[in-house]
Amino acid sequence: MSSVGHLLTQEAPDPDGELRESAARAMQLAATRPEEARAIGTPVVEPARRMGAWQTVSLAERALGVAAMNLNEIDVAVAHLRAAVAAGARARSRARTGEARMSLASALVLRGQAGPAIREIDAAVRDLEGVQAARARVQRAAIMQELGKDDAALEELRRTLPVLRQAGEIEWAVRALSNRSLIHAGRRAFGAAEADLRDARRLSLDHDLDLLVAFAEQNLGCVKAKRGDVPVALRHFDAAQERYRRCGVVQASLLVDRAEVLLSVRLLDEARETVEAAVVAYQQQKRDVHQPEAQLLLSTVALVQGDTVTAAASADAAVAGFRRLGRANSLALARFARLQAQVAADPRGISPERAARVAADLEAASWKVPALEARVLAGRMALDQGRPAVARHHLSTASRARHAGPADARARAWHAEALLRRADGRRTAALSALRAGLRIVEEYQATLGATELRAHVSLQRGSIARVGLRMALEGQDPRGVLWWAERGRASALRLRPAQPPDHPELARDLADLRSTMAEIEAARGEGRSDYALVARQVVLERRIRDRCRTLTAGDDGERRMRRHSVSELTEPLGDAALVEYVELEGDLHAVTIAGGRIRMHFLGRTETVRQVLTHVPFALHRLVKPRAGSAGREAGREAAAKAVLQRAASGFDDLLLGPLRREVGDRPLVVVPTGALQSLPWSVLPSCRGRPVTVSPSATMWHQAVSRPRPPDGAPVVVVAGPGLPGATIEASAIAELYRGSILLSGAAATAPRLTAHMNGAAVLHLAAHGNMRSDNPLFSSLTLADGPLTVYELERLTHPPHHVILAACDTGRPHIVAGEELLGFGAALLGGGTATLVAPVMPVPDAATVPLMRSYHEGLRTGRSPAEALAAAQSGLDAEDTASRAAAAAFVCLGAG
Repeated sequence: MSSVGHLLTQEAPDPDGELRESAARAMQLAATRPEEARAIGTPVVEPARRMGAWQTVSLAERALGVAAMNLNEIDVAVAHLRAAVAAGARARSRARTGEARMSLASALVLRGQAGPAIREIDAAVRDLEGVQAARARVQRAAIMQELGKDDAALEELRRTLPVLRQAGEIEWAVRALSNRSLIHAGRRAFGAAEADLRDARRLSLDHDLDLLVAFAEQNLGCVKAKRGDVPVALRHFDAAQERYRRCGVVQASLLVDRAEVLLSVRLLDEARETVEAAVVAYQQQKRDVHQPEAQLLLSTVALVQGDTVTAAASADAAVAGFRRLGRANSLALARFARLQAQVAADPRGISPERAARVAADLEAASWKVPALEARVLAGRMALDQGRPAVARHHLSTASRARHAGPADARARAWHAEALLRRADGRRTAALSALRAGLRIVEEYQATLGATELRAHVSLQRGSIARVGLRMALEGQDPRGVLWWAERGRASALRLRPAQPPDHPELARDLADLRSTMAEIEAARGEGRSDYALVARQVVLERRIRDRCRTLTAGDDGERRMRRHSVSELTEPLGDAALVEYVELEGDLHAVTIAGGRIRMHFLGRTETVRQVLTHVPFALHRLVKPRAGSAGREAGREAAAKAVLQRAASGFDDLLLGPLRREVGDRPLVVVPTGALQSLPWSVLPSCRGRPVTVSPSATMWHQAVSRPRPPDGAPVVVVAGPGLPGATIEASAIAELYRGSILLSGAAATAPRLTAHMNGAAVLHLAAHGNMRSDNPLFSSLTLADGPLTVYELERLTHPPHHVILAACDTGRPHIVAGEELLGFGAALLGGGTATLVAPVMPVPDAATVPLMRSYHEGLRTGRSPAEALAAAQSGLDAEDTASRAAAAAFVCLGAG
């Protein structure tokens, strides 16, 4: 967030009227139009010096210093402002000297010189009187905020804001409002923060103060981001950026704010580009006080991206910067970031002792959760190196936090306890500790409303589940393998995105917890203490847990959180077989349930799967979209593509289903893929041709899907044709004709508001539209409609999602995998939101090629076939000579209930 720059002052009497007026005009423009202020003020200084007009010199130098500060030229600003102080002293003017000191104090803070800044601002307050003293107190409050003394800053602003309003000091009142809003936002008083910022923006707009409007827009964006409203936050940032551009200002703090928001929703490429621009801007502006924070954020983004080289280099730069500034707490965090980057690059290159030293530094700086992570890391390293005594020491130290504190800390502590018990050979006790850690993560995950936050939390859930999975595999326990695989798989989708406004207290607590978690991450990134925030997190988690137990017992949300036993999962199977694929440490396994029997199978190395899988989309794409050229050459290309596809399909069949044939036979299949298999078009496998195949993110989600009640009689069938796809209109019209009373939206009528209104509670929704799948952040994936994109975020707001959805749009069935086995994306959002069945492609397909398949599919549904049966029949029943249509049809999968 951004604090507002230095503003208008008044000129005292001066012997030279023209120079005095120019200096006053330059000061008036210094904060809002700094380039213009510089052009006016520069010609004043030397003539005024020659005349001995030291009050005018002081004012002009101050104007040039404030202008340089707003242009982010801090060293230039300090030089001008020191000259302003000296000139004020020569003029024996306490007012001029005090005003210059207050601006100099702010510049020194930006340079990272806190001690000299405090001395200058205290001297300024002593020098000034009346309204001028009120301005100095606002300046002192801003410096206190920079130094983390919010209580003292708030008291200063409380006393001075009425004085400024009464005196008509609009610019200083705006600055006080903006800076006070930062304190409110830091304390999660978002209503008060927004009220201050909207007041500041209104005053700035009324008085044409463009730069101050930009500050208000930026800070409004930060408040919206803390409240979880990312799209609105980004709109405020865009508005701020445009205002800064008009003023000729590069505001690096805006880049950092934007990067943090982009990282929070996993727009990694954009976050990386933005934070790199912030690093460059801070370097150019020589803002040493803020540069390490940007470097630390860049290290985090790069580590999430897997760029360990940049992550390590940026963490090194942050370490050096925080050490130079003497910020010990932030230094501990930067050292941990460096350790994480180095471990990611070379796990065996780091000793347990070094990880333990980092943990000790984090503990001393009150970074509780990072300290636990470092302790567990030290213990795991010692175990890997065959040093059980060292491992026991670190793991036992970490495990002490398992009974108190925030959920994320307790879960990590139980993880440490499980590793400790396993190392001691206490298998049953280790599994008990793992289950305790899982319960904590699941309770915590249920309090988070945003799907991407739940998926992010699942990193910890997945790491616990993998230990249990490894132990079940070692014990050759197929029920245990299935149970632990399900615990780490698609857990974020099993809970509907929170829509808490029905109960205001719960809604407020949920919003407060989300903002508190965001503030904890921000505090850690900025090197501020998170002690009070973590304490508040603990209180909120307990309050929400208690509210949820009284408000949701027995409702749909409670049912969706319930774990199913293996026996319960098998009940709806009937004569079908369930195959759940499990990947661990490079090995691929399968658990089958068929005919009441559960078996475990080792299939081979997952690297083989990834190698073969690359050939399938290539071959299908070549068959779907033949190249221009001679008939003979194209026939050769088609034959080559068919051969590649046949070899890959046969290889997959032998690897994935061959070892399972004795168990599954020719039964209909319910498939729960893992990793890269999530994007496999199963119908290309010889064993799956003509066989009903249903794909689900997890067996638990499949059970939920088949348990959902059918829509009531009279629920509408909605068919939509998006713009820009000639085949979409033909397809939608053909489908709509099959259903009496169907709702057809095409052309200008195919808008997001009309679609969302009709799709709520629909029995069937068929969407033929262009899909834009975002790999950087799947929650911004969208379908193109007449009035723009329909995003995943909007799907999550549906109260009654359509029961059965067909997405004839490129890639919409392909999920994006995050946090191990968590899925995000368009199809995942529908299934997680309550849609029972989804039919969609897992690769790009041309719209015209899908018309025969879709018509045949809907005709099958109308004859009473299940979705999986109808899709299998439609795929196998296409004209063998129509290569493009058959290849396009092969890309479709049936997800959910089937």
